[in-house]
Parts: sequence; C-alpha cells; structure tokens
Amino acid sequence: MVAVKICGLTREVDVAAAVSSGADAVGFIVGFPSSPRNLSLLRAGELIRGVPSSVDSVLVTTTDLLNREAEAVRRVGPSAIQLYGSPAEPLSLRKEFGVKLIRAYLMKSPTPESARKEAAGFDALLTDTYVAGSAGGTGRTSDWSICEEVRSAIEPVPMFLSGGLNPRNIALAIDQVRPFAVDASSGVESSPGVKDASKIAEFVRIAKGRNSR
Repeated sequence: MVAVKICGLTREVDVAAAVSSGADAVGFIVGFPSSPRNLSLLRAGELIRGVPSSVDSVLVTTTDLLNREAEAVRRVGPSAIQLYGSPAEPLSLRKEFGVKLIRAYLMKSPTPESARKEAAGFDALLTDTYVAGSAGGTGRTSDWSICEEVRSAIEPVPMFLSGGLNPRNIALAIDQVRPFAVDASSGVESSPGVKDASKIAEFVRIAKGRNSR
C-alpha cells in the first residue's frame, strides 16, 4: 500500500484525526511565517509529543532554521525532518539530528539529473509544486507525468507526491505516478490550517486502497 502523510497540522484534534484514520506520518510546519499552518518550535514540540511512536512525526522546515536553531530542533524531537531551502549535507544532518531526512524538491525546472542530485543521501524526496514567490506548500497540483519521471529517476530512493492532493484526485494521482507515499494538507482542510476529520479519513481510505508499488 502507498504510505500517507497528513501535513500542516496545527491542533491536537487534527493530529488525533490523522492518527486514528491510519496515516503513516504527520507533518508540522516551522519557519514559514506566511503560512497559516506555521508553528513555533515550542508549539510543534507540544503536538509531536502527542504522536504515537508508530507514526512518523515530520518537522517541515528550512536549512536556515536548522542552522540557527539546532538545539531547539533536537528538543522538539521529530522522527523525521522535511527540508526546504539551500543545499544541505544529509550525512552531517543525520549525524547531528539522528532522524530520517526528506528532501523537498520544488518542480521549477525538473530533470532526472537534478532530481537525482537533490535526492542523493536522503531517505526520501518529496515533489512539491513550484509557484513563483512561494517556498512551497501552495496547494496546487504538479504535472503528474513529470512527477512519474522523477519517481523513476531517483529509484531506489522513495518519492513522496504532494501538491494539491485531495480525496477527489488521489486515486488518479497514485495510479499515474505510483509514488511510495502521498502528502496532503490543504486538500483535507475545512479552512486554512484547520483540518477536516472526514476529509482526512476519506483521503487515507482511498489512498491505502490503491497499490502503487
């Protein structure tokens, strides 16, 4: 079955909804002040403490924040870090933080070569739709045919597909791209930053009903 990550969680009730629906990972955004889903490291830590060990808690942040707030990030205690921004050395990050590392890959000018370079040394690569002036998380879909090429190019590194996914399009996305995992945020919300438990449950149910691998 395809794995599922529910991202941009801001409330305990939404974390509980994702976990009870069978999500494999939950994501908490820190370091993106313009996002309605942005949290402080302190708040992210409070939410992460409520995530069971069977579910990955993913801190979604930037290389700049890791450089500035390394000790605070360690106190937060995520099991994985999803990284945006300037290039980073995954071996040193893994040694410093002791977590799984997901490289976010903005689909600005995607090529097999650039995807392989971005994925090298990371535990997974997440494709995210590029929009000028945005650091990611726009809620817009990517070109799935290109995402499929990226998935093939970086194998055996797992690929997370994100960008505009929701209960209405997730089956088609999985059938076309065949990713290791899918990631939803705005597509399972009732308003920006507030998740809808019924949408989360439907998304997870449909995604896990597909066979992507």
